[in-house]
Amino acid sequence: PGLERLLAPEHPWSEAYCKQLIAGGYWSPFDFFTVNLDTLRPLQRYPLSELKAQSRTGFRVVERWLANLEASDPKTQALLQRFKEQDAINAKEQIMQLRPLEDLLEHLLSRVLKQVLQACENSDEALTAIVTARDRRQRTILHVTAEQGNTNLAEMFLNSVAEESRAFFATAVDAGGYTAADLATLAGFHATAEKINALGGSTQSTMRPEGLKLFPPVEGQKPTQDAGGWGEAQQGVPADWTHGSCEIDSIVASQFDWDVFEKHYVAARRPLLIRGGVRMSVSDKVKFTKEGLLDVAGSRKVWAFSTPYEGDFRDVAPVEMSLEDYTDFLDQRDLSDEIRQNFSYVFERLPDDEGPLSFARSPPKLFKDQILLRSAQFTLGGQLMGSPLHYHVDAVNSLIFGKKLWFLKPPAEQEFRKTVVYEDLVKTGGPQGLRVIQEGGDLLYVPQDWAHGALCISQCVGLAHEFDVKVQTSPVSVETVNAGLGVAVAGILVFTIGVVSWVVTHI
Repeated sequence: PGLERLLAPEHPWSEAYCKQLIAGGYWSPFDFFTVNLDTLRPLQRYPLSELKAQSRTGFRVVERWLANLEASDPKTQALLQRFKEQDAINAKEQIMQLRPLEDLLEHLLSRVLKQVLQACENSDEALTAIVTARDRRQRTILHVTAEQGNTNLAEMFLNSVAEESRAFFATAVDAGGYTAADLATLAGFHATAEKINALGGSTQSTMRPEGLKLFPPVEGQKPTQDAGGWGEAQQGVPADWTHGSCEIDSIVASQFDWDVFEKHYVAARRPLLIRGGVRMSVSDKVKFTKEGLLDVAGSRKVWAFSTPYEGDFRDVAPVEMSLEDYTDFLDQRDLSDEIRQNFSYVFERLPDDEGPLSFARSPPKLFKDQILLRSAQFTLGGQLMGSPLHYHVDAVNSLIFGKKLWFLKPPAEQEFRKTVVYEDLVKTGGPQGLRVIQEGGDLLYVPQDWAHGALCISQCVGLAHEFDVKVQTSPVSVETVNAGLGVAVAGILVFTIGVVSWVVTHI
């Protein structure tokens, strides 16, 4: 709303803003027209009733924001009502489905875009700068809005382009060769892709449906390994839950190429299973065997919940015991009738100053030199334990020993559950989404915003590393940087002086 008022056409500075800042390249459409739920992170995890109990300050901030929207246009009010209705369902079912919230945010962004387009209607240079801008992956603003499933915004951007140039805009490709419609399809936003194709004209998609063919040929096979001393009983998981061992792209570790992976999986947000991708020295791998782990960290306290981080969501105490006692509990559980009753699962975030398990913070060798680590988590559990559907930033999941069933959903179907995964699967008759069987030694890459859940088929020990990709840039001379800063500062100063001059003259 602030930007809408600032860029009202009647203001004398609106034209200067368009011609000097937007057209001058000092203004990025990517900063303005990307839905970023991080600014509303509490609403990703808590319905309003729980947020009020968890953080009164956070609740008041959100409450004030929602109250300001009450007096808005009719469509905003209707979307706000849909959000509140879904919020009540989320609280009841303990499943955070945020599509109504995203629809609301996307509508607010469309209001901002409408105002920008109106303010700059007499500046062809500004409109050209917006639709021709490219990010570090050579994507246009249409790519970004398409990947987020923002159909209204995509339509507005396309309609802002002259009809004779619309097809060129719609079929622009990024560094990986993907159009905006390709990215929408990969994320599951088919309505958005259809709208882009309808307005941009029928074109041949550049998307490669089998990205795994881009990797080098197979050299050798995944090495076999033992169970590391961990329990191998697998009597708990119904056979029909594990049919179709891998419904996503899969390669063996010898095929892996970082450039192909970054361009066609990380950037395009595709999941990938890397068989045998957990490459460790013998001395490191020994630390994850049952005997080795007890030797280096047997006395370390661990905290187990039936749902990872359950203590963050509700008032429940974890099962707390030493790692040695927990491994005894897993063995006894395999021999009892408790595998369908006690789901106390260890899923711990390892701090920077972690002591006994510090070796587990190190990312997989295939990724280590290319990423910036956000967090490292250690997982240990038994049959039918695991994590319900949830989503977050890019992550690579290493299964050192054991066997896991994963199920994944694209961003268009994302949800965040605060439930027990086995109980969910019983209610739904098995995993919903794309199924993957991960065995000891395998890496599973889960892209940002893909919902995913996991269930241990046997005793399993693993790691999860959330990360950002390091930005690869060419060296730039100090003189060039200084010159660029000088031009940018000069442009902003000209605009600022213009606004100040107007204020002094008229006020």
